[in-house]
Amino acid sequence: MKKIGLVGGTTPESTKVYYDLLIRGARKEGDDPLRNPVILIYSVDLAELVEIQRSGERSDVVDYVADILERLRVAGAEIGALTANTPHAYLEEIRARTTLSLVSIVTATRDAASERRVERALLLGTSTTMAAPMYPRELAEAGIELVVPNAEDRQFLDDTIYGELALGKVTPQVRNRVRDMCKRHMDQDRIDAVILGCTELPLVITNQDLPIHVLDTAKIHAKAILAAAS
Repeated sequence: MKKIGLVGGTTPESTKVYYDLLIRGARKEGDDPLRNPVILIYSVDLAELVEIQRSGERSDVVDYVADILERLRVAGAEIGALTANTPHAYLEEIRARTTLSLVSIVTATRDAASERRVERALLLGTSTTMAAPMYPRELAEAGIELVVPNAEDRQFLDDTIYGELALGKVTPQVRNRVRDMCKRHMDQDRIDAVILGCTELPLVITNQDLPIHVLDTAKIHAKAILAAAS
């Protein structure tokens, strides 16, 4: 199996999930339960990256992430991945700055939604993810319509992700509001899927909470990474 390089720390909570998913996924598919994939993780300073995203030029974010990927490549990584949805808003520019082959969480999610015959999906995530063209563009290629929350709900999600979920904090109030948000869009927009476009959102909502598809992008991405590394 090819060596996997992860840009982690975005957030530490999701990076731990990725590591666990990759290890367990490889053991499940392999014939030796002790054989693990070789994983190189560069855990970034999340505060530094968020500051660059919010106040810097787009090229500054690209330079920051591409430099880390090149460090991973030099260290031996043969397949690369970003362990968060938000940095994928810069993926094409990042790909142009590194020779490391990257597995896209957006493409993997589009393929998973298509396999489930999703027609209309609600996208939840950070403000950057919900405003970026990456998910609408790729889902449209599969004939899937995308719905995003209203401005108040988008701000709530962004504040909650960075202020609570990134720190591993989960409250019943947040769980209930996210669940109610999804149910409202089920009634209003006839959605048949919810895309958890932030790798921390599975902390507050899962398939058990709704009678429609809940697409955990971290799980989907980890499976695609292993497939690319095999």
